[in-house]
Amino acid sequence: MKEISSDHRRNVLIIVGVFLGMNALFMTIVQLYSGTFLEQSYMWINYAVILMIFELAYLQPQFKENDERSKKIKEKGMFFSYFFILGYLMIFLILLNFDMVALTALQVTSMLTALMIATVFTSFVALSFRY
Repeated sequence: MKEISSDHRRNVLIIVGVFLGMNALFMTIVQLYSGTFLEQSYMWINYAVILMIFELAYLQPQFKENDERSKKIKEKGMFFSYFFILGYLMIFLILLNFDMVALTALQVTSMLTALMIATVFTSFVALSFRY
């Protein structure tokens, strides 16, 4: 069986990202016109997944070898993401505790999920510049 080259994997990720981006844009426009945008909290997860796909396309050449550098990027990225996620949780706790925002549990969970996805992979990209 023939192995897929890394350039093809990267191209597939970019194509999937563009397709999902167009889909999310269409869904956002439909929801804005129907007035249900804020009710559809799962859209934040869609945006985070699109961001993740493009960041994976960027990182794919660096992660393909699974060498010491890529392991260090993943390890440090998860370490930094942990503290950012704790910060997000503290901000949400303060905002919800003092009734500064009125969000449902589904909206908070969706936003936290999207923030976690975006933070982890964005930290990988930021650390790939450093290491």
